[in-house]
Amino acid sequence: MAKLTFAQHIFSITNSGSDKLITILGIPIRIDRSGYYKKFCQDLEIDNNKIVFCNFNGASYGCNPKYIAREILKRKLPYELVWLTRDVETETKNKNFPAEIKLVGYDTKQGLKELAQAKLWIDNQRKNYFIKKGLKKKEGQYFIQTWHGALGIKKLDADVKAFTNEYKQDWVERSRYDSSMWDYLLTNSTFENEIFRRALWFNKELKEFGHPRNDIFFENSNEYRQKIGEYYKIPQGKKIVLYVPSFRDNDDISCYKPNYDILLKTLEEKFGGEWVCITRLHPRAKKFDKEIIPQNAKVIDGTFYPDIQELLVSADITITDYSSCIFDFMLTKRPAFIFATDMKNFDQDRGFYYPLTSTPFPVAQNNDELSENILNFDYETYKQKVEEFLKDKGCMEDGHASERVVDLIENIMMK
Repeated sequence: MAKLTFAQHIFSITNSGSDKLITILGIPIRIDRSGYYKKFCQDLEIDNNKIVFCNFNGASYGCNPKYIAREILKRKLPYELVWLTRDVETETKNKNFPAEIKLVGYDTKQGLKELAQAKLWIDNQRKNYFIKKGLKKKEGQYFIQTWHGALGIKKLDADVKAFTNEYKQDWVERSRYDSSMWDYLLTNSTFENEIFRRALWFNKELKEFGHPRNDIFFENSNEYRQKIGEYYKIPQGKKIVLYVPSFRDNDDISCYKPNYDILLKTLEEKFGGEWVCITRLHPRAKKFDKEIIPQNAKVIDGTFYPDIQELLVSADITITDYSSCIFDFMLTKRPAFIFATDMKNFDQDRGFYYPLTSTPFPVAQNNDELSENILNFDYETYKQKVEEFLKDKGCMEDGHASERVVDLIENIMMK
């Protein structure tokens, strides 16, 4: 355990398991945050008809959980579907969810009760918040972990030194416990089978079903294109470039430096037509959207749109630095580019599973290089590289992942 600094010795607040540890003048005071769960939730009877969904720690209707719920509703299965979200009022007002899904506050006592009663949990992120509140999976409950990236290049959890050092031991402890609760973990490739098992501390059953959120790329994109166009009032006929940078663990925002005027002019020169850019920041960077995204008629802030997959399937081109979304987008075979101004530092701080230059995407570290890569882009070469990359990673996406997952769910719910 790391030694306390002088200031921390006087006063500090840290996490210790499910307790909050407050130190005043060297005297530790423990506050048990699991009391409510132990007293009011632990002994609740399991409802064999209830499924509780969560997306990115209480985010809106999106990612893999959305497409699983969509398939359940399509089959008209008789389950009670509950979704934990941070803003029930806004989500209800904006009608982001189907009427058949019950919304419950993510960080509420009712949310804990729903988890305690559900036969099945479906999540794309860790339940560390609820573990701190005392959550324990009971006998007769099941947990499908979908995760939230495909063929991602960024190192994960156990493979990141900064995540596993002595100052992160409480996080490691909760994360390993969280992984121990997963009954099934979804993957889409032999690459993910290897990485997920090791990096996510998982030793149970991998389900190489594909990622449900990627089923959208095998559907007709015109419906989504029209929806996005109407939502953002994009004139019909204009082309869309989607810029989706990842977050930085240190919250650095100096790395987001696209020259939008030059970018849009270059795209017009290379591909023709008139272009707009939708910029969508990662959930962990969305608090910076006003600082990063300029007020510009041709630049749209897409940070708070509920479902990034609908943006991806509507885009003509996607640009990112390290976001795994580009490995979803590549399934469309449409052009994609890497714009990474801090590639060396990011590799040192977080780490890559394979070099950016080994992907099918032309790599740029500044705006001049990005323009050059766009102007020199050769579609036939790119398409061949995409096919070779997917084959090398053992990717099996085919548009039927949600169906496979819901087949599994039907089996679980009958147990």
